[in-house]
Parts: sequence; C-alpha cells; structure tokens
Amino acid sequence: MAYLEHCCIENQLPQLLRRERGNALFQTNGDVTIEKMMSAACCLASGGFGEYWICVKEVDVVLMRFLRHWMSRGWIRELRLLTVGDQRELVASELGEELMKHVDYGWREGLGLEAFCVVGERESMVVQGEMLLVARTEPVMTAYSAAVGSNERMLGSDGAVGSLVENLRAVLRVQKRKTRKRKEEKPDGGEAAVAQQQTEQAAQEAEGRKASEAEKPEAETVEQPTVEEPKGDATEQSTEGTETPTSEAETPTTDADAQPTE
Repeated sequence: MAYLEHCCIENQLPQLLRRERGNALFQTNGDVTIEKMMSAACCLASGGFGEYWICVKEVDVVLMRFLRHWMSRGWIRELRLLTVGDQRELVASELGEELMKHVDYGWREGLGLEAFCVVGERESMVVQGEMLLVARTEPVMTAYSAAVGSNERMLGSDGAVGSLVENLRAVLRVQKRKTRKRKEEKPDGGEAAVAQQQTEQAAQEAEGRKASEAEKPEAETVEQPTVEEPKGDATEQSTEGTETPTSEAETPTTDADAQPTE
C-alpha cells in the first residue's frame, strides 16, 4: 500500500492512479482533509467538471464555503450531499438560495460510509475512506481506496462509482419520502389547531352571553336615591373647613410701610 504525504498528495495521487491503471490503495498520516483530497483527485474525472456525490459524517463552515466556491466557478454542476445528522440550516445558509437549486441534500442516522465521487462527461472517479474536516495533530495511519476510469466502466452496476451512487441515491429517496410525508402532515395539524381555537372562542362567547343575560334584571330595577336633609354639624364643618385665603397683595399698606422718597 502506497503512502502519500500531506504536502505532496496533489501530485502523488494522480501519478499513483495512472501507474495502477485507475485503481489504487493508499494511506496517509490522517492529516489530509477532504478539501485537500478533492483538490488532488477530482481533476482526473473530465477535468473536475460534473456531478458530485459527497457522503460525510458532518459538514462545517469551512467545507461548505469550499463547495460554494467550486459551485460558483462551475466545477460542481450538481451536488448530492449526505450527512449523518440533519444540517439543513447550515447547508442552506452557506450555499444560498440560488446554489441550493442545484443541491440535493439528505441525512441518515448510522450512515457509516464516507466517500466522494465525481461523474464527469467522459470519466468518473471515487475516493473512499475517512473524510476529515480537520487534520489530526498526531499521526494516525488512515487507509483510502481510489478509482478512476471511463463512465462505461465506472458507472455500471458493478462499477466502483455506479454501486456507490446507487446506494446514496436510495438514501436520498428515503429522505425525500420522509420530508414529503412531514409536509403533508403539517396542514392537518394546522386545521386541528384552527378548529380548537374556534371551539374555544365559541365557548367564550357563550359564557359572555350568559353573563350579560344574568346582569339584565339588575339593570332594569333601578333604586330611587333617598335625599337626606343636611345636618347642622355637617353645615358648620363645611363652613369651618372653607376659609377665604387672604393674599399679601390685598393687605392695606400704611404710611410707615411706604418707601421714603427724597
């Protein structure tokens, strides 16, 4: 098994595949990320232009921006992306609405396969192995397999790319059925919520009518107020309580208070 170094994999991997006639096994120190691996291998399939299938455990912002750059340059014409967990929000936010028109995304728990492949106009290629988002700091031998060849050889039912694409396509079909089922169930839940709200509103209106009918007899019988004669004490208190204030302006001035004039 060949050993490829991180610094030279972009030159060594194409040479290895040509020497081994399109099929090769190799290993690294676990320091080659998926972006580095794609840059080294994808150019072998019709120059790197075509339909990309990527199956990884998870994606991060760095990988999504790498894919967005390739899509904006026209290298990735159609992207089929699968992850273990649901990362729809991250994928949609990083790629944007326009690029998402060319993306078919799905996820499946327990998906153990990690690989990427390119289906070009004439050739196709695939790399299987652990797809790292971050290079390991300590060396760990990591094995990979790679294959490249014409579409007639690679896309058959027993071809390296054909069998992989068929498995991933089946996962996407299952995911689409689940998504469509959830969308169909949402309107039912909405109608049930609206019906419950209407029932509660009708009950509140009925209680309001009952309360208004119960208050009607009390409103018809109006008691006549009784006028009482004011008592003497109250009159005196009212007169004592109200004193007429005298302002300083109304106080008469005397000659002694006037300012002398020379």
